[in-house]
Amino acid sequence: MSYAARVWNDNWMNFSVLRHGAFDGFLVTSKNSGTHWMMYMFAVALADTYKVARPRYFSENALRPYLGSPTDEPVYPQLPRLARSHTIPHQLANWGWARRLGRLPPYALCVRHPMAILASHHAKWEYDIQVDWLEYLKGDPDGKRYRCDLYWLARFWNRWGEVETAYPSSILRVHYESTRADPRGTLEAIARHWAIALTPEALDAAVAAGTKEAMALKVDPEAEPNVLQNRQQSLQELFSGEAMDIYASRVRELFRYDLGYDFMTPPAV
Repeated sequence: MSYAARVWNDNWMNFSVLRHGAFDGFLVTSKNSGTHWMMYMFAVALADTYKVARPRYFSENALRPYLGSPTDEPVYPQLPRLARSHTIPHQLANWGWARRLGRLPPYALCVRHPMAILASHHAKWEYDIQVDWLEYLKGDPDGKRYRCDLYWLARFWNRWGEVETAYPSSILRVHYESTRADPRGTLEAIARHWAIALTPEALDAAVAAGTKEAMALKVDPEAEPNVLQNRQQSLQELFSGEAMDIYASRVRELFRYDLGYDFMTPPAV
């Protein structure tokens, strides 16, 4: 399948957006963008605000009662109905009549600088994909070789960039880097966007629970490995010489929206 065919398939054959109308808020995240961290903090804040049990771990399965898959049934009926996904939405999300008919919810769009995403993804999954850094950076236009690469990121960035441009009030763009700087502010912003009144005490507890030290005690023994992996090389080292040439060429070729990032400058975090 060519890259153009893969884009067409994502844009016209992924009907998962039709399930989104059942929810009060929807968390859409790029891959390797602090998804488990963000979800865990928000789940703790929800649990403490609504007086239900906190999640035992920060794994995807442990968080499903709070921010589940669009196909999950509610576990705690007193909680707002929230869901999360890495989805690339159907073209229906661009059309006002379809959005009204589908009652699409407010979205929190959580993204991270592509350099950091790529470095994190390769460090996490190198044991599985078994390719070196330069080969991974070249990517797979077909979309079958890697869970996430520059081609996947371009498809995600471009579709959500289109939707955000057309319906800016429906999407709260959240940068991972800003969340690192002010996690409480991000949680408050998402809660406002979803019309959820989290208590100040719950927000304090969520931020405390979201520290690396606290989360290291909440690793699910049944979850996938390396969720708390640590990259060994700096982004400046990884994106230099031939690697930077490959990255810059792919970015110029594929990306039509930047979602607020300077693609060619490594982030500070």
